[in-house]
Amino acid sequence: MMRIKNRYQPFACMLIGILALANPQKKEKSEQESSIKVQVEMVSLPVVVTNREGKQITDLEKEDFRVFEDRAPQTIAGFSPVEEPFSIALLLDTSGSTEQRLAQIQNEAIRFVQLLHPDDSVAVLSFDQDVKLHEDFSIDRDRNARGIKETRAGGSTVLYEAVWLALEEVLRPIKERKALVLFTDGVDTASRKASMKETLELAKESNAVIYCIYFNTEGDQLSRMTRGPRPTVGGIPLPGGPPVVVGPMPPVYGPGGPGSSHDEYASGRGYLAQLAEYSGGMVFDALAMQDLEPAFEHIARELASQYSIGYYSTNTRHDGKFRRVEVRMTKPGLLARTRKGYYARKPGK
Repeated sequence: MMRIKNRYQPFACMLIGILALANPQKKEKSEQESSIKVQVEMVSLPVVVTNREGKQITDLEKEDFRVFEDRAPQTIAGFSPVEEPFSIALLLDTSGSTEQRLAQIQNEAIRFVQLLHPDDSVAVLSFDQDVKLHEDFSIDRDRNARGIKETRAGGSTVLYEAVWLALEEVLRPIKERKALVLFTDGVDTASRKASMKETLELAKESNAVIYCIYFNTEGDQLSRMTRGPRPTVGGIPLPGGPPVVVGPMPPVYGPGGPGSSHDEYASGRGYLAQLAEYSGGMVFDALAMQDLEPAFEHIARELASQYSIGYYSTNTRHDGKFRRVEVRMTKPGLLARTRKGYYARKPGK
Protein backbone atom coordinates (compact mmCIF):
# COMPACT_ATOMS: atom_id res chain seq x y z
CA MET A 1 0.00 0.00 0.00
CA MET A 2 1.31 3.42 -0.92
CA ARG A 3 1.93 5.72 2.03
CA ILE A 4 1.94 9.32 0.87
CA LYS A 5 3.19 10.70 4.15
CA ASN A 6 6.55 8.97 3.60
CA ARG A 7 7.28 10.67 0.28
CA TYR A 8 8.28 14.25 1.02
CA GLN A 9 10.47 15.68 -1.69
CA PRO A 10 13.04 17.59 0.45
CA PHE A 11 13.84 14.49 2.49
CA ALA A 12 14.10 12.38 -0.67
CA CYS A 13 16.51 14.87 -2.25
CA MET A 14 18.60 14.98 0.92
CA LEU A 15 18.81 11.17 1.01
CA ILE A 16 19.85 10.98 -2.63
CA GLY A 17 22.58 13.55 -2.02
CA ILE A 18 23.97 11.66 0.96
CA LEU A 19 24.07 8.38 -0.96
CA ALA A 20 25.82 10.05 -3.89
CA LEU A 21 28.56 11.46 -1.65
CA ALA A 22 29.00 8.13 0.09
CA ASN A 23 29.52 6.14 -3.13
CA PRO A 24 30.10 8.19 -6.32
CA GLN A 25 31.00 5.08 -8.36
CA LYS A 26 27.60 3.55 -7.69
CA LYS A 27 26.01 6.85 -8.70
CA GLU A 28 27.84 6.80 -12.04
CA LYS A 29 26.83 3.19 -12.64
CA SER A 30 23.24 3.95 -11.67
CA GLU A 31 23.10 6.81 -14.17
CA GLN A 32 24.41 4.54 -16.91
CA GLU A 33 21.82 1.88 -16.08
CA SER A 34 19.12 4.55 -15.98
CA SER A 35 20.14 5.73 -19.44
CA ILE A 36 19.92 2.20 -20.79
CA LYS A 37 16.48 1.72 -19.26
CA VAL A 38 15.20 4.95 -20.79
CA GLN A 39 16.26 3.73 -24.24
CA VAL A 40 13.85 0.79 -24.03
CA GLU A 41 11.07 2.34 -21.97
CA MET A 42 7.63 1.08 -22.92
CA VAL A 43 4.95 3.60 -23.87
CA SER A 44 1.70 2.72 -22.08
CA LEU A 45 -1.73 3.67 -23.39
CA PRO A 46 -5.11 3.40 -21.64
CA VAL A 47 -7.70 2.59 -24.33
CA VAL A 48 -11.50 2.56 -24.28
CA VAL A 49 -13.28 1.03 -27.28
CA THR A 50 -16.92 1.73 -28.17
CA ASN A 51 -19.23 1.04 -31.08
CA ARG A 52 -20.90 3.89 -32.93
CA GLU A 53 -23.74 3.88 -30.40
CA GLY A 54 -21.29 4.50 -27.56
CA LYS A 55 -21.45 1.03 -25.99
CA GLN A 56 -18.17 -0.21 -24.48
CA ILE A 57 -16.67 -3.28 -26.18
CA THR A 58 -14.88 -5.60 -23.76
CA ASP A 59 -14.09 -8.82 -25.65
CA LEU A 60 -11.24 -7.69 -27.91
CA GLU A 61 -7.79 -9.20 -28.46
CA LYS A 62 -4.40 -7.62 -29.14
CA GLU A 63 -4.79 -8.32 -32.86
CA ASP A 64 -7.83 -6.02 -32.98
CA PHE A 65 -5.70 -2.94 -32.28
CA ARG A 66 -3.27 -0.89 -34.36
CA VAL A 67 -1.01 1.77 -32.80
CA PHE A 68 0.58 4.73 -34.61
CA GLU A 69 3.07 7.28 -33.30
CA ASP A 70 3.37 10.44 -35.40
CA ARG A 71 1.65 8.38 -38.13
CA ALA A 72 4.32 5.65 -38.00
CA PRO A 73 2.99 2.14 -37.22
CA GLN A 74 4.18 0.57 -33.96
CA THR A 75 4.34 -3.03 -32.75
CA ILE A 76 2.20 -3.81 -29.71
CA ALA A 77 4.42 -5.40 -27.06
CA GLY A 78 2.09 -5.36 -24.06
CA PHE A 79 -1.64 -5.94 -23.80
CA SER A 80 -3.81 -6.09 -20.68
CA PRO A 81 -7.51 -6.90 -20.94
CA VAL A 82 -10.27 -5.16 -19.04
CA GLU A 83 -10.06 -7.49 -16.03
CA GLU A 84 -6.90 -5.80 -14.70
CA PRO A 85 -7.67 -3.73 -11.55
CA PHE A 86 -7.35 0.06 -11.31
CA SER A 87 -5.90 2.40 -8.71
CA ILE A 88 -8.25 5.38 -8.55
CA ALA A 89 -7.66 8.75 -6.89
CA LEU A 90 -11.04 10.30 -6.10
CA LEU A 91 -10.49 14.07 -5.80
CA LEU A 92 -13.43 16.15 -4.52
CA ASP A 93 -13.71 19.94 -4.64
CA THR A 94 -15.07 20.89 -1.20
CA SER A 95 -14.62 24.66 -1.40
CA GLY A 96 -17.28 26.93 0.05
CA SER A 97 -19.74 26.71 -2.84
CA THR A 98 -20.37 22.99 -2.18
CA GLU A 99 -21.54 23.47 1.41
CA GLN A 100 -25.29 23.16 0.73
CA ARG A 101 -24.78 20.13 -1.53
CA LEU A 102 -21.98 18.28 0.23
CA ALA A 103 -24.15 15.54 1.73
CA GLN A 104 -25.55 14.65 -1.70
CA ILE A 105 -22.09 14.77 -3.26
CA GLN A 106 -20.80 12.42 -0.57
CA ASN A 107 -23.66 9.97 -1.08
CA GLU A 108 -23.10 9.83 -4.85
CA ALA A 109 -19.34 9.43 -4.39
CA ILE A 110 -19.93 6.52 -1.99
CA ARG A 111 -22.28 4.93 -4.49
CA PHE A 112 -19.60 5.36 -7.17
CA VAL A 113 -16.94 3.43 -5.25
CA GLN A 114 -19.47 0.68 -4.59
CA LEU A 115 -19.96 0.31 -8.36
CA LEU A 116 -16.26 -0.35 -8.95
CA HIS A 117 -14.68 -3.76 -9.42
CA PRO A 118 -13.90 -5.37 -6.03
CA ASP A 119 -10.16 -5.32 -6.81
CA ASP A 120 -10.10 -1.63 -7.74
CA SER A 121 -8.24 0.38 -5.11
CA VAL A 122 -9.43 3.89 -4.16
CA ALA A 123 -7.75 6.82 -2.42
CA VAL A 124 -9.95 9.70 -1.24
CA LEU A 125 -8.74 13.30 -1.40
CA SER A 126 -10.45 16.67 -1.14
CA PHE A 127 -9.38 20.27 -1.57
CA ASP A 128 -10.44 23.75 -0.60
CA GLN A 129 -7.58 26.07 0.42
CA ASP A 130 -5.64 22.90 1.30
CA VAL A 131 -5.32 19.47 -0.29
CA LYS A 132 -6.22 16.70 2.15
CA LEU A 133 -5.79 12.95 2.01
CA HIS A 134 -8.66 11.29 3.87
CA GLU A 135 -7.98 7.64 3.03
CA ASP A 136 -5.02 6.03 1.27
CA PHE A 137 -5.49 3.40 -1.45
CA SER A 138 -7.72 0.56 -0.30
CA ILE A 139 -10.12 -2.01 -1.75
CA ASP A 140 -12.12 -1.80 1.49
CA ARG A 141 -15.29 0.06 0.49
CA ASP A 142 -16.07 0.89 4.12
CA ARG A 143 -12.73 2.71 4.36
CA ASN A 144 -13.46 4.48 1.08
CA ALA A 145 -16.85 5.60 2.39
CA ARG A 146 -15.35 6.74 5.68
CA GLY A 147 -12.88 8.92 3.82
CA ILE A 148 -15.63 10.45 1.70
CA LYS A 149 -17.74 11.20 4.78
CA GLU A 150 -14.77 13.00 6.37
CA THR A 151 -14.84 15.73 3.73
CA ARG A 152 -15.95 19.18 4.89
CA ALA A 153 -16.91 22.22 2.83
CA GLY A 154 -15.40 25.66 3.17
CA GLY A 155 -12.69 27.98 1.95
CA SER A 156 -11.09 28.94 -1.33
CA THR A 157 -9.98 26.61 -4.14
CA VAL A 158 -6.46 25.33 -4.93
CA LEU A 159 -7.58 23.26 -7.91
CA TYR A 160 -4.27 23.31 -9.79
CA GLU A 161 -2.27 22.33 -6.71
CA ALA A 162 -4.74 19.51 -6.04
CA VAL A 163 -4.47 18.15 -9.59
CA TRP A 164 -0.67 18.44 -9.49
CA LEU A 165 -0.44 16.56 -6.20
CA ALA A 166 -2.90 13.86 -7.28
CA LEU A 167 -1.00 13.15 -10.50
CA GLU A 168 2.57 13.64 -9.31
CA GLU A 169 2.55 12.44 -5.69
CA VAL A 170 -0.39 10.06 -5.46
CA LEU A 171 -0.60 8.36 -8.87
CA ARG A 172 2.84 8.64 -10.49
CA PRO A 173 4.48 5.94 -8.28
CA ILE A 174 1.84 3.43 -9.41
CA LYS A 175 2.95 1.43 -12.45
CA GLU A 176 -0.30 -0.43 -13.03
CA ARG A 177 -3.55 0.97 -14.42
CA LYS A 178 -4.56 4.20 -12.74
CA ALA A 179 -7.16 6.95 -12.98
CA LEU A 180 -8.01 10.33 -11.50
CA VAL A 181 -11.70 11.08 -10.94
CA LEU A 182 -12.10 14.82 -10.33
CA PHE A 183 -15.26 16.58 -9.14
CA THR A 184 -15.07 20.38 -9.42
CA ASP A 185 -16.37 23.56 -11.09
CA GLY A 186 -12.97 24.02 -12.72
CA VAL A 187 -12.29 27.43 -11.16
CA ASP A 188 -9.07 27.95 -9.20
CA THR A 189 -9.04 30.84 -6.73
CA ALA A 190 -5.93 30.32 -4.61
CA SER A 191 -3.16 28.18 -6.18
CA ARG A 192 0.32 29.69 -5.94
CA LYS A 193 2.52 26.61 -6.38
CA ALA A 194 1.03 25.14 -9.56
CA SER A 195 -0.62 26.60 -12.65
CA MET A 196 -3.14 25.55 -15.27
CA LYS A 197 -0.43 25.15 -17.90
CA GLU A 198 1.78 22.99 -15.68
CA THR A 199 -1.04 20.64 -14.74
CA LEU A 200 -2.06 20.25 -18.38
CA GLU A 201 1.52 19.36 -19.30
CA LEU A 202 1.55 16.86 -16.44
CA ALA A 203 -1.69 15.32 -17.73
CA LYS A 204 -0.03 14.78 -21.12
CA GLU A 205 2.86 12.80 -19.69
CA SER A 206 0.96 10.96 -16.97
CA ASN A 207 -0.24 7.43 -17.64
CA ALA A 208 -3.36 8.15 -15.58
CA VAL A 209 -6.66 8.55 -17.38
CA ILE A 210 -8.57 11.58 -16.06
CA TYR A 211 -12.34 11.75 -15.68
CA CYS A 212 -13.84 15.11 -14.72
CA ILE A 213 -17.31 15.85 -13.40
CA TYR A 214 -18.03 19.53 -13.98
CA PHE A 215 -20.45 21.01 -11.47
CA ASN A 216 -21.45 24.59 -12.30
CA THR A 217 -21.37 26.76 -9.16
CA GLU A 218 -21.44 30.12 -10.93
CA GLY A 219 -24.78 30.98 -9.38
CA ASP A 220 -23.33 30.40 -5.91
CA GLN A 221 -20.29 32.65 -6.27
CA LEU A 222 -21.74 35.54 -4.25
CA SER A 223 -22.49 33.41 -1.19
CA ARG A 224 -19.09 31.74 -1.49
CA MET A 225 -17.28 35.07 -1.55
CA THR A 226 -19.21 36.49 1.41
CA ARG A 227 -18.78 33.42 3.63
CA GLY A 228 -15.00 33.51 3.44
CA PRO A 229 -12.60 30.66 4.12
CA ARG A 230 -12.90 28.29 7.02
CA PRO A 231 -9.82 27.07 8.85
CA THR A 232 -8.82 23.46 8.26
CA VAL A 233 -6.82 21.16 10.46
CA GLY A 234 -3.85 19.19 9.18
CA GLY A 235 -0.88 17.35 10.64
CA ILE A 236 0.08 13.84 11.56
CA PRO A 237 -2.74 11.37 10.79
CA LEU A 238 -3.88 9.65 13.97
CA PRO A 239 -6.57 6.97 14.35
CA GLY A 240 -9.89 8.76 14.38
CA GLY A 241 -8.13 12.09 13.92
CA PRO A 242 -8.29 14.78 11.22
CA PRO A 243 -7.09 14.20 7.65
CA VAL A 244 -3.52 14.99 6.75
CA VAL A 245 -2.73 17.94 4.50
CA VAL A 246 -0.79 16.53 1.54
CA GLY A 247 2.48 18.21 0.65
CA PRO A 248 4.86 19.79 0.33
CA MET A 249 4.67 21.34 -3.13
CA PRO A 250 7.71 22.31 -5.22
CA PRO A 251 8.27 26.06 -5.72
CA VAL A 252 6.33 26.42 -8.97
CA TYR A 253 4.16 29.51 -9.18
CA GLY A 254 1.16 30.32 -11.32
CA PRO A 255 -1.80 32.69 -11.44
CA GLY A 256 -4.78 32.13 -9.22
CA GLY A 257 -7.28 34.92 -8.86
CA PRO A 258 -10.85 34.81 -7.56
CA GLY A 259 -13.37 32.94 -9.66
CA SER A 260 -15.84 35.79 -10.04
CA SER A 261 -16.68 36.12 -13.74
CA HIS A 262 -18.54 34.16 -16.38
CA ASP A 263 -15.35 33.96 -18.43
CA GLU A 264 -13.52 32.27 -15.56
CA TYR A 265 -16.21 29.61 -15.28
CA ALA A 266 -16.12 29.03 -19.03
CA SER A 267 -12.34 28.77 -18.83
CA GLY A 268 -12.67 26.30 -15.96
CA ARG A 269 -14.95 24.06 -18.03
CA GLY A 270 -12.45 24.23 -20.89
CA TYR A 271 -9.61 23.31 -18.54
CA LEU A 272 -11.40 20.14 -17.45
CA ALA A 273 -12.09 19.22 -21.07
CA GLN A 274 -8.37 19.51 -21.83
CA LEU A 275 -7.38 17.37 -18.84
CA ALA A 276 -9.73 14.65 -20.05
CA GLU A 277 -8.72 14.91 -23.72
CA TYR A 278 -4.97 14.79 -23.08
CA SER A 279 -5.28 11.70 -20.87
CA GLY A 280 -7.87 9.73 -22.83
CA GLY A 281 -10.66 10.38 -20.33
CA MET A 282 -13.96 12.25 -20.47
CA VAL A 283 -15.66 15.25 -18.92
CA PHE A 284 -19.28 15.11 -17.72
CA ASP A 285 -21.55 18.08 -17.08
CA ALA A 286 -23.50 17.82 -13.84
CA LEU A 287 -25.65 20.94 -14.10
CA ALA A 288 -27.91 19.66 -11.31
CA MET A 289 -27.56 17.17 -8.49
CA GLN A 290 -29.55 14.54 -10.39
CA ASP A 291 -26.82 14.55 -13.05
CA LEU A 292 -24.22 13.20 -10.62
CA GLU A 293 -25.55 9.64 -10.53
CA PRO A 294 -25.37 8.96 -14.30
CA ALA A 295 -21.95 10.65 -14.49
CA PHE A 296 -20.46 8.44 -11.78
CA GLU A 297 -22.14 5.37 -13.33
CA HIS A 298 -20.62 6.12 -16.73
CA ILE A 299 -17.14 6.49 -15.24
CA ALA A 300 -17.50 3.18 -13.39
CA ARG A 301 -18.48 1.46 -16.66
CA GLU A 302 -15.52 3.00 -18.48
CA LEU A 303 -13.06 1.84 -15.84
CA ALA A 304 -14.49 -1.66 -16.10
CA SER A 305 -13.99 -1.74 -19.88
CA GLN A 306 -10.56 -0.19 -20.41
CA TYR A 307 -7.62 -1.90 -22.09
CA SER A 308 -3.93 -1.20 -21.50
CA ILE A 309 -1.63 -1.30 -24.52
CA GLY A 310 2.16 -0.93 -24.53
CA TYR A 311 4.75 -0.53 -27.27
CA TYR A 312 8.42 0.38 -27.75
CA SER A 313 8.71 3.39 -30.03
CA THR A 314 10.56 2.95 -33.32
CA ASN A 315 11.77 6.54 -32.85
CA THR A 316 14.75 6.15 -30.51
CA ARG A 317 15.54 9.87 -30.29
CA HIS A 318 14.91 11.34 -26.84
CA ASP A 319 14.54 14.94 -28.00
CA GLY A 320 11.94 16.03 -25.43
CA LYS A 321 9.35 16.67 -28.13
CA PHE A 322 5.69 15.74 -27.92
CA ARG A 323 4.74 12.68 -29.97
CA ARG A 324 1.16 12.16 -31.05
CA VAL A 325 -0.34 8.72 -30.61
CA GLU A 326 -3.34 7.16 -32.33
CA VAL A 327 -5.06 3.82 -31.79
CA ARG A 328 -7.13 2.37 -34.62
CA MET A 329 -9.33 -0.71 -34.70
CA THR A 330 -9.16 -3.46 -37.30
CA LYS A 331 -12.85 -4.27 -36.93
CA PRO A 332 -15.26 -1.89 -38.68
CA GLY A 333 -17.64 0.21 -36.62
CA LEU A 334 -15.39 0.40 -33.54
CA LEU A 335 -13.84 3.58 -32.15
CA ALA A 336 -10.83 3.77 -29.81
CA ARG A 337 -10.08 6.58 -27.37
CA THR A 338 -6.71 7.06 -25.69
CA ARG A 339 -4.38 9.83 -24.56
CA LYS A 340 -3.13 12.24 -27.21
CA GLY A 341 0.54 11.38 -26.86
CA TYR A 342 3.62 11.74 -24.67
CA TYR A 343 6.90 13.61 -24.33
CA ALA A 344 10.04 11.76 -25.43
CA ARG A 345 12.08 12.82 -22.44
CA LYS A 346 15.85 12.89 -22.63
CA PRO A 347 17.74 10.30 -20.55
CA GLY A 348 17.71 11.23 -16.89
CA LYS A 349 14.84 13.72 -17.26
